[in-house]
Amino acid sequence: MIKKIFIAIVLIAMLFTSASAVMAQTPQSITLKPGFTFVSFTNALSITPAQFKALNSAIEDVYLYSAVAGSFLSISEGTLTSLAAGKGYIVKSSASSNFAISVPGNVISSIGNITLKTGFNLVGFSKVPASMTFKQLMEAYSMIKGI
Repeated sequence: MIKKIFIAIVLIAMLFTSASAVMAQTPQSITLKPGFTFVSFTNALSITPAQFKALNSAIEDVYLYSAVAGSFLSISEGTLTSLAAGKGYIVKSSASSNFAISVPGNVISSIGNITLKTGFNLVGFSKVPASMTFKQLMEAYSMIKGI
């Protein structure tokens, strides 16, 4: 009898754990335009770049600028191997009109600081950092020469 009660408690605990994990998923809806669209993710992604590309056949490629490499990484070249919030991506679409995709992932509780490297940086703001204009941001941080 005790064994059956224990098994029932374990099954109920597993059910609640699974349910809370599903509820934590909040897909991000992104509208992609014909040609190139700059995007930044607002959730912690649970998919690979290849899975992102497979969300719609019109997605031709996804690019991420790497200051370390001094060039763009891309899915089609096999150099873009992960996606993350807080980075700026360029999505290339072959569609003739706007279309929306739903990107699965978990809600972000916090985003760390954006680290700028010398030279060109392509970053994405996944959350509103502050009530500032671009001019105020450049005045506050003298190392930023242009946005």
